[in-house]
Order: sequence, then C-alpha cells, then structure tokens
Amino acid sequence: MKNIYHRDIMQLLLLKGREGMHVSQLSRMIYNLHTNLFERNLNYNQLHQTIRFYMWRQSHMRRSPIMRIKYGYYAIKPDVAIQLDIRFDEVTYDETETKTKKELLTPYNDPRQMKLFDL
Repeated sequence: MKNIYHRDIMQLLLLKGREGMHVSQLSRMIYNLHTNLFERNLNYNQLHQTIRFYMWRQSHMRRSPIMRIKYGYYAIKPDVAIQLDIRFDEVTYDETETKTKKELLTPYNDPRQMKLFDL
C-alpha cells in the first residue's frame, strides 16, 4: 500500500527520531508543506484521514518501517532508521585512479564501496 505523502512522512519521522510524532501533528505539517498562498485545493480533513489510515495500516504490517509507540503516536523502527541514514552522495573518489585500474575493478572491489564501508 503506497501513499502519495510517504516520502514526506518518512522525512518528518526521521527528524523526530525515537520519540515519534502524533498523527495530527504529522497531518498538519504535511498540509502546510503542500499548501501555499496560490494553491488551496487540498482538503485537510481528507488528508488527515488518509494519513491516519496509512499510519495505522503500516504499523500493523511486519515489514513496514513504521511502528506504533502509543495511541496516535508513530515512529520509524530503529533498525530501519540506521539503514536510511546512509548518505551515498557524500562519497568521493578520484576519477584518474579508477581509470588506471579499470581492468582490475569488479563490482565487489569498486573504490566507492571500499571507501563507503571502510573495506
């Protein structure tokens, strides 16, 4: 089950960490992200119901990254938050170095992976 606000939900829950966030706070923040002075076609009650049902459903699924803390409060599971924290855009490597060793490179000893995981 996918929701059009899934990315926004994940970003906001990652910022809150283990303490999580109440569904009404989450709905209000997402509503404010998607409305502005010129575009007000979004209905808050419909958005809130959509997010509330989505969070409830995701918290009952075993493989979901979202867990329920207490009534109305949801957070991201700690093991999933660690996996999502990897930043691939921060890895830098030297282009000339890889060109000289191009014959020796395989997918298993790629310099980007070696530097990222300190292998």
